[in-house]
Amino acid sequence: MKTSELSLASFVLCAFAAVSGGCAGSESKDAAPTEEGAKTSLEPKPVDGPQKVASVDGAPGDAGDEYEVKISPAEAKVGEAAKVTIEVLPADGWHLNMEFPTALTVEAPADVSLAKAEYGKADAVEFGEGRGEFAVGYTASAAGDKAFSGELKFAICQDTGCAPRTERLAFNVPVE
Repeated sequence: MKTSELSLASFVLCAFAAVSGGCAGSESKDAAPTEEGAKTSLEPKPVDGPQKVASVDGAPGDAGDEYEVKISPAEAKVGEAAKVTIEVLPADGWHLNMEFPTALTVEAPADVSLAKAEYGKADAVEFGEGRGEFAVGYTASAAGDKAFSGELKFAICQDTGCAPRTERLAFNVPVE
């Protein structure tokens, strides 16, 4: 079933999400396959270029227009502080739930030290209904491609209700 086809009854109002910490009755991207078809796997899609930006489309199936997650690393050099920007950008007609307990966790390889591994809304560079942005600081002790992973939890809403989302993140950062 496409997200755009879900009935109003399957959404829980954003106010309820704020009180309960989640929306009941909404499908998670991590849910088991539905009778209409198998679960969609959301994999980062690398983009060519010096910044090697990766993005993940929002929803499963054809309704993948709820939001986009963009991962943009800055240039990194051994022993110097660097950052990766992680953004969640709602599509037209959608917004981030300001009351949902948004959280970002990041794991780095052994030769990379993170400035911080867990982030909340208060740690965001910007967090509003139209955009959420986190800057993940790190320092690498060796050159090469560094494989990071993590998880971003947030709720995406329309006027009629909200749906919690969990994005599993996997991205590489080149270090010179």
